[in-house]
Amino acid sequence: MRCTYCGVAVYCACGAAELEPGAIFRLRVADLSRRQATLDHLIPKSRGGRHDADNVAVACRSCNSSKQDLMFPAEWIPNRDLFTYIASSEALPPLENISRMGRLIGQLITELDPENLPPSVAEVCAVHHWRPRDVHLALAEMHRAGAFCVFAHPCSPSTRYYRPVTDPHDVFAGAVWVDGWS
Repeated sequence: MRCTYCGVAVYCACGAAELEPGAIFRLRVADLSRRQATLDHLIPKSRGGRHDADNVAVACRSCNSSKQDLMFPAEWIPNRDLFTYIASSEALPPLENISRMGRLIGQLITELDPENLPPSVAEVCAVHHWRPRDVHLALAEMHRAGAFCVFAHPCSPSTRYYRPVTDPHDVFAGAVWVDGWS
């Protein structure tokens, strides 16, 4: 069994699904706890989701506890600071009533080198001493304003890129695609 969200091998306390025999000895106790299999509600019960087979998925304890009552992938993805990237652009469409953090990110993307791999939110926060939550809120604000298209890397469903929209008629602007989820 694997976690639906991050793909890590999980185990069930009842013994029906166990990790490889050697894996248990290589993991610390804290890692074993994070890898315990749980059932997660795709649509949280607090948002009207039902407790039935169509609405539950196997998740590691770590993903289930960090997801809380958020929706995947629009509001939450696993390890989002490490697996969310900001692509470079020469220009952005004009943005009105954007937050200070949004303006800082807009300035940052125009200074990024398009020849290099895009930086992750974790890398940007480490360099600029920004809080990840503030960056994600600003990216979501800019996405709603039509400045970014969000798309996923096809090989890794938990990896997404914020690509600046330079054409206001871009058909993908405003869409989030993650491994079949939209």
